[in-house]
Amino acid sequence: MYLLEMLRDDPLRFLDFTLYRVPAVLIALCCHEWGHAFVAYLCGDPTAKLMRRMTVNPLRHLDPLGTLMLFFLGFGWAKPVPVNPYNFRNPRWDDFKVSIAGISVNLILFLVCTLALVGLTHYAWMPEVLRYYSLTDLMGIDSGIALNIMYGYGDVNAEFMRHPGALPVMRMLMQIAQINLSIALFNLIPVPPLDGYHVFNDLLLRGRWHITPRQAQIGMGLVMAVSFLTNWLSVALNWAAASIQALVLRPFM
Repeated sequence: MYLLEMLRDDPLRFLDFTLYRVPAVLIALCCHEWGHAFVAYLCGDPTAKLMRRMTVNPLRHLDPLGTLMLFFLGFGWAKPVPVNPYNFRNPRWDDFKVSIAGISVNLILFLVCTLALVGLTHYAWMPEVLRYYSLTDLMGIDSGIALNIMYGYGDVNAEFMRHPGALPVMRMLMQIAQINLSIALFNLIPVPPLDGYHVFNDLLLRGRWHITPRQAQIGMGLVMAVSFLTNWLSVALNWAAASIQALVLRPFM
């Protein structure tokens, strides 16, 4: 795992990376769960609000294992927001709206940060760099330049910039954008108890697939096993994230 190697070989660099990664992880997870709680409340279920989960306070939402996975692997989860579907006015469609709410919040944050990065990229880099490289080269999830900015520290690439003081802001925006897109895609996996299961069930199965807590644990266990024993999930999510980012950047190329 690259970050563990960084921690072992270059602790200062890992500490510098953590200063950006931790806020990005907290923003993504807490806003995701707030989205669930807020939409559930709008749909008639006050359970999350009464349990003080309709907040962006990290102490209310963080799951230790899911947070560590998001930090090190780029995808993870928080403690699920409690929802009582019997309070919904339209159980099937309200469940769909609540399930898609967290993903929608993450995608909005991804879009906002990506658009801000587009403007900052044109502001920060020298004209020669902008003529030679595309936005995907400078911002892309798989781009060596962008990865060097995200995982480097100090004044990396500063000699090629008109405004190197923008580097910290670029690093923060890159982290927030990438983490939010990753958690949105991860939660779209149609395996219980992830949001994708509810979306799949509500849209295609008309809410007929009912699972037990035990089945939800098994589903989460399978996802974790695939994550730790293979790189399939990481490769698939990274490919999907890079494709979506390229699609968003295309009008600005």
